Amino acid sequence: MADYDSTIPAFAVAATAARETRPPITRRGDFRRFWRETREELASVAPNPRLGVAVTSAEGARITPVKFASLDNCDIQGFLLTCEANRAPVTGAPVAGATHPGAPVGAPVSRPASTARPVVITTHGYNSQCNPVLEARHTVACNADLFCFDVRGFGLSRRACDLHPEGYILTGATDPRRSILRGAVGDYVRAAEVARLLGSGSGGVVFHGRSFGGALALAAQAVSQMADFLAVAVPTFGWAFGRRHLVKEGSGKEINDYLERHPSHEEAVMETMSYFDTVNVADRIGCRSIVGVGRRDNVVPAATVYAITNHMSPPPEIVELPVSHSDDPDERHWTGFDDRWTAEVATLRSSHQYSS
Repeated sequence: MADYDSTIPAFAVAATAARETRPPITRRGDFRRFWRETREELASVAPNPRLGVAVTSAEGARITPVKFASLDNCDIQGFLLTCEANRAPVTGAPVAGATHPGAPVGAPVSRPASTARPVVITTHGYNSQCNPVLEARHTVACNADLFCFDVRGFGLSRRACDLHPEGYILTGATDPRRSILRGAVGDYVRAAEVARLLGSGSGGVVFHGRSFGGALALAAQAVSQMADFLAVAVPTFGWAFGRRHLVKEGSGKEINDYLERHPSHEEAVMETMSYFDTVNVADRIGCRSIVGVGRRDNVVPAATVYAITNHMSPPPEIVELPVSHSDDPDERHWTGFDDRWTAEVATLRSSHQYSS
């Protein structure tokens, strides 16, 4: 008999266990009311989009800066990317129904069916900001418009609100209504509304994000039902209890370190995080989706992603890759994930058309 090792490698056992992770949903009794009231508060704020000077990327994408108002009247910086220069809003031009205080979101500009394209809404990871020049490659790859934005407290939206000195996620961490994550989800929903208001999305709406951005995409879809397709890579905030034990870096470590210093705050912080636990919104996605998972990840462990996907409805397409949130050479395989979701977007044609 040939020599061989029949022992199942530890990493294989761990991977199998991670894929089977399905913790219980832990929605608080007022969970639905919390998000309904959040949407109502957001709707009471006029989006008031203000357009900057447009430029054209090397790929030929037209990049138009767009500043807009979000929850709590925070000013958020975004960028609308379009493939054709004549599809971009005229620089500095007023936007009908949204350029004066109190104006409603209103109906977006209509386009002929022959020019209808999807729009991809996307944002950045934790402690980062969006890069519209890099995002232009996705715009060209999937023949879609793209709207990216800096979440409140980050990048060009840094001045939108004050932050906790010990970490972004700790801002308002003992009260869900004061949590910065509530505003961040509102920013994502508002970005989608503004993109539609500016005439994008007549061929469908796609929510996209990686890590922190992926979590916001999931939550925004659950509370708004605006997307026709969802593409997220290693979405965070799933399974708050598990994150306390599995996470070694990133926002989860900030929470763990904070609770080591302030153990009396544990109940309040964990209750707050339950409102933003992406497991608790997973069964409300309501559209086709693709989710990327990294088998080795100290920031968003695979088990915390499978905790989300095993509750998602409808079930997502899952792409499992060797590693994420690292400088490992195997990170290169994530280009395949990008190719997969952009190919899906390129064929997307929503059955609905927005009327003028």
